Amino acid sequence: MDFRGGDDRIMTAIGIMPAPGLVQGKRRPAIDVARGLALVAMAAYHGSWDATYFGLAGFDLLGDPLWLAARTAILSSFLLLAGIGLVLATRDGLDPARFVRRLARVAAGAGAVSAASYILFPDSPIFFGVLHHIAVASVVGLAFVRLPAALTLAAAAAAVLIGTTQSFPLFDSPWLRWIGLTTVAPDSNDFVPLLPWIGGVLAGIGLGRLWPGLGEGTEIAGPAGRLLALAGRHSLAVYLLHQPLLFGIAWAAAQLMPVDTPAVRDFQASCVASCERAGVASATCTANCRCVQSELARNGAWEGFVANRLSEREQRGLEAAVAVCRKP
Repeated sequence: MDFRGGDDRIMTAIGIMPAPGLVQGKRRPAIDVARGLALVAMAAYHGSWDATYFGLAGFDLLGDPLWLAARTAILSSFLLLAGIGLVLATRDGLDPARFVRRLARVAAGAGAVSAASYILFPDSPIFFGVLHHIAVASVVGLAFVRLPAALTLAAAAAAVLIGTTQSFPLFDSPWLRWIGLTTVAPDSNDFVPLLPWIGGVLAGIGLGRLWPGLGEGTEIAGPAGRLLALAGRHSLAVYLLHQPLLFGIAWAAAQLMPVDTPAVRDFQASCVASCERAGVASATCTANCRCVQSELARNGAWEGFVANRLSEREQRGLEAAVAVCRKP
């Protein structure tokens, strides 16, 4: 991202990007630090997902209430900061040209994420993830930045309520799924539909209107604080780069070291015992079971297998893994 000439501008973020419509003023380091902390939490979550994907860990990210709550909290923090940033960036008026340039950067980042996901996960691509959501929500949010805070907060609550309680078959259409209200969640590695999640952006706008001095007068001291603030200022770049880096590290670790987690050990013991009961030699059973676990991890089905929630695609992956590993 190009921040030249921006030392005296409020380069607050629409979630994980510099906000459109930047105006003259001083930065608010506390907002940058908050965004940096959200990035750290997000990286920890993604690192856990990568470790589970490659069979290095057995986190139940899809079913454990604590993991689900962590995902909700991390994502909500980004969207809340998006709304606050939009208020700060437009408090003295909107610069349309700057808004469009920043919006284009987020849209380009969203496109890059989708393209990479279609290559890596063709059966569960990211077609409307957090960047896609922020791009759309930043446009919708402009309609609220001058409205009374109470009205915007009420709209935020309504968005969350409707998005979490209502569903209609109409919105299962591939062209409408991004809105939310689907009866069946689409198979995607990062799905952040407009409803209910725009409630987080609207809540941030409402808070920004209620508390216009948010983050003012705070000086950041110490290397950790300065590093977090730096990450917060360049959050789009951090977002786009961190996951390929973590994914690559997890992949390399899975290639270099034997996978030995409680989930893997339980699977191996159960698989070998079942195989031996069928009259197969112990050494053959051990080799075949290790092969099946490796194939499940390679195909991205291990997480669903551990959680006992294999999708139709993952079930086919399991059957394919068993077939491959049984070949002499």
